[in-house]
Amino acid sequence: MVNILKDAGFIIAAFLVGAIPFCFVLGKIVSGKRLTEIGDKNPGGWNLVFNVSKFWGFIGIALDMAKGYFAYFVALRFAGPFTLELLGADYNTAIAILAGCASVAGHNYTPYMRFKGGKGIATWGGFMIAASPWTIFPAAAGLLSGLFIARNMIWSIMLGIAFSGIFLFIFRGTPVFLLTILLLYAIMLPRQVNRNYSLGLNFKFRKEATLGDLFKPKIR
Repeated sequence: MVNILKDAGFIIAAFLVGAIPFCFVLGKIVSGKRLTEIGDKNPGGWNLVFNVSKFWGFIGIALDMAKGYFAYFVALRFAGPFTLELLGADYNTAIAILAGCASVAGHNYTPYMRFKGGKGIATWGGFMIAASPWTIFPAAAGLLSGLFIARNMIWSIMLGIAFSGIFLFIFRGTPVFLLTILLLYAIMLPRQVNRNYSLGLNFKFRKEATLGDLFKPKIR
C-alpha cells in the first residue's frame, strides 16, 4: 500500500512540476513582459523566443524538456518494486509513462495559471528522449512530414506522436506505447486547435500558405 501511494505521488508530482511555467517566469524576469499578454498569448517557449528573447526562449524550452525527461526517468528508476505488467510493459515502465504524460498535462493545463498552459511540445520531447534517445529520429520524421507534406502544425504534432509511439512499441516490444499515443493525443491536440477557425480548417492539409506561417505564433 505504501509503495502504491508513493508511485501515485510520482505521477502527481510529475503533473505539478510539469505545470511550472518556466517560460512565463523567464519572460517576466528578463523583460517584465507577461507572455499571456503578448504574441499568441501562449505562456510557452515559442512565444518567448519570438517576442522576448531567443536566448532565454531556448533556455525556457530546455527547462520544459527537462520536466518531461525527469518525470519519466525518476519514476522509472524509483517506482515499485512490483512484478506486474501492463500491455507488455513492466510496472516501472508503466508508471514512468503515466508520469511522463502527467508532466505534459501539467504543462498544458497548469493549475498555477488557471489551467491555461502551453502546447506541451518541448515537455513531450523530453519525455520521449527519456524513453529512448533514438526516438528523436522518428519524432523528427513525423514532425517534418506534417510540416512539409500537410503544412499543418496539428498534423505535424499528430505524426510526431504517432511515429515516436510506434517506434517505441517496436524498439521496446511493449504495446503500452501505442496506448501512449492516444493519451498524448488527448492531452496535446486540444491545445493545438485554433478556435478562430472551424475544426475542419484546423485539420486541413496545406492549411498554411508558406512554411514560415507555421512558425509564427498565432492567437488561439
